[in-house]
Amino acid sequence: MKRTRKYLIILFVLLFCVCMASPAFAYLINPSSISIPDVKVFRNLAETGDCLYVFSYDIEIPSDNYSTTPASDSIIFRLYDTDNTTVKAVATPYVYPYFESNGYADGISSFYFGASDNASVWGSDLQIEVYGWPSFYSPTISEKFPITSSDYVLVTTQETNRSLLKDFVLLLADRLAADYQDTGVILKSTSDSGIVLSSYGEMYFRGAIDGLDALCPELFFIQVVVPEVMEVEPYDTSLADTLRAAHYTGGDMERGFNRIGDVIGVSGDVAVAILFFGLSLGLCIWTTRKGWGVEVGLGLSALVGTLSAVLVGSILFTILMCVSFVAVGGIVYLTLLKRA
Repeated sequence: MKRTRKYLIILFVLLFCVCMASPAFAYLINPSSISIPDVKVFRNLAETGDCLYVFSYDIEIPSDNYSTTPASDSIIFRLYDTDNTTVKAVATPYVYPYFESNGYADGISSFYFGASDNASVWGSDLQIEVYGWPSFYSPTISEKFPITSSDYVLVTTQETNRSLLKDFVLLLADRLAADYQDTGVILKSTSDSGIVLSSYGEMYFRGAIDGLDALCPELFFIQVVVPEVMEVEPYDTSLADTLRAAHYTGGDMERGFNRIGDVIGVSGDVAVAILFFGLSLGLCIWTTRKGWGVEVGLGLSALVGTLSAVLVGSILFTILMCVSFVAVGGIVYLTLLKRA
């Protein structure tokens, strides 16, 4: 009994020590300074009525002693509406491994609103907050920076907004390349269409500005463009009718063909087709008798038929020529070639 009591006392003491012990929590090093040097707001990039807030940030850590905790876990960006209370959007720093800063120091971030999203009134004064989670920083980080009417792009067309966004991104790329020159990362490249983002630049800015390839395809070496469907008029024979009216209708040739057709009781086009049939058959027989071969006769017939079809300009006439030509070839084969 005494031994059991002794064990219970020891167990109680151990549980008390475990419950009372609290591990020491190590806060991250607070930034020495925080700033948002550049902000630009664009619109009508992917659809009419959308808007994109692009901004650069600088979260300076003393002695570049960057934490192993990525900035995307410890810091967020908040976009506040005009009342400075309503949060319209939230973003986090993009951690780009090639900068070796774990998302701290200099970087780019953004907020995007589609046409149907609840964006703030265009041109209104807003604020961007850089906020550090209390579980990582003591004292808590919370600094706000204004967005004023001068930060909004005034033009409205998609083409101009995309062009200005491209210029702004390339400018930010130059500044980042200068800030991280020790890493040797090249963010821009040259293509047939001009200056674009390099493979490293594409990787970074795709992560920093979500959907950038759709908002500004001109920044990328390989551009994806959705072609617009062109409305075309249904196919008709208006051009053929125009040519026929200009070269054949009402002329001496048409009147002559119609007179021949009246004699045998058919239209002028059919009369010409019958004449073409007889001429073609005669040419094939003649060239065969001469020893030149039926091919020469058929070739001459095809030439005569093509010239006649072009001259007359009638769909029906052309069909009759083709039928006559095939009929001549069949008759020649049955009467001459098959026997041979």
